[in-house]
Amino acid sequence: MEENEFRNEIESENDEKEFEQVIEEETAEVSVTGEPAEDVSGNDSADNADSTDETSGSSDERVYSRGRRVAAEVYSWFDTLFFPLVIIMTIFTFFVRMSRVDGTSMVPTLEDGQQLLISSFMYQPAYNDIVVVWAERLPNELTGTAGKAIVKRIVGLPGDKIKIDFSEGRIYRNGEMLDIVEKDGLLYEDGHIINDYTHWEEGLGGDFTVPEGYLFVMGDNRNGSSDSRHPWIGYIDERDVIGKAYLRVWPLNKISGLYS
Repeated sequence: MEENEFRNEIESENDEKEFEQVIEEETAEVSVTGEPAEDVSGNDSADNADSTDETSGSSDERVYSRGRRVAAEVYSWFDTLFFPLVIIMTIFTFFVRMSRVDGTSMVPTLEDGQQLLISSFMYQPAYNDIVVVWAERLPNELTGTAGKAIVKRIVGLPGDKIKIDFSEGRIYRNGEMLDIVEKDGLLYEDGHIINDYTHWEEGLGGDFTVPEGYLFVMGDNRNGSSDSRHPWIGYIDERDVIGKAYLRVWPLNKISGLYS
């Protein structure tokens, strides 16, 4: 009896030790498995931080790249437009200019209000050229003073002997009559169109010689033009030639060259 009780006590103590050992082992396992969990959590935080940094860096790079593209495009437009604009301004400053037809003295070739492209670059006066000249004695209605730009055609060069037969309406140059041809109801003198035969004297008659350094000019509207026949205009100093007209640029439906 006593022996059995002693045995039971020993077994009970062994059971308690085994139970304590199991508890310790489970606690150890929990501790071991917990450390990696903490480490994993820490790594996730670090990865998230790295990911945030990478995202932020990537966003900055995109903004920088977009800015560079915009700057490159702006420079491309500037490069495309600036230099042609400079060239155009240079051309219009030193080589060509615009001039407006004022009045009907060049009808039917030119009409009032039309715009011409003219140039004096390397220009040498020639017969039948349409030129813009400065008539220094002609009254200017806009300014109330003398001096006005007019559009005319060159008929006589320096040294030419000019004769106008106002009764017949014909012009002789250096003894030769300028041919007049009728075609399709229009008159052509010396190859260019005129409005009518030249009957309007305007104070100039007989024979005369164009002085050296001067030009004799007339309008194609022969009986409705104030030109070298008029005492307010007379011969035109070659230095007063503003330019030769090459092209009619306005109105748009009338754009054309002025010589066939």
